[in-house]
Amino acid sequence: MKRTLELENQLSALSGLLDMTGDFLDAHKVPVPVQNKIKLILDEIFSNIVSYGYLPQDPPDTVLVELCIANGKFTAMFNDGGMPFNPLEYGPVDTSLPLEERPIGGLGIHLIRNLATELAYERKENRNVFCFSIEIE
Repeated sequence: MKRTLELENQLSALSGLLDMTGDFLDAHKVPVPVQNKIKLILDEIFSNIVSYGYLPQDPPDTVLVELCIANGKFTAMFNDGGMPFNPLEYGPVDTSLPLEERPIGGLGIHLIRNLATELAYERKENRNVFCFSIEIE
C-alpha cells in the first residue's frame, strides 16, 4: 500500500505530515512503538529539508513524500528541490565525547542511521531523493 503527500516546504506542514502518517500506519496496524520511530525520523528529515535546504529568497517548493508498506517493511521517500545534500556522506558522530567538546550538528543523521534499516540518497532531475526503510514486523 502506498500514499503520496505533497507538502509545502514550510515547517507548518510538519503536523499534517505526522497526522497523515499516523492515519496511514494505524490503517495498516503498525505497532505504536514502531510508529513512534517512523514519526521521529519523518520529523527529523522534513524539518531539516525545510530549515536548511532552501535559501530565504528561494521560491516556494513542494516536498513530495511517498509512504509505502510492503513485505513487513515501511519505506518513506522524500523528494525536494532544495540545495543538494547527501546525508550519507557524513561520517558517524562521536557520542563518547563530552557535550562541550562535540561539534554542533550531525545528531539527526546519527539518529536516523540508528533507527532505520536502510537508507538511500540520489540527486535526480535537480532534486534530492532520500529514502529510508524500517522493519515493522
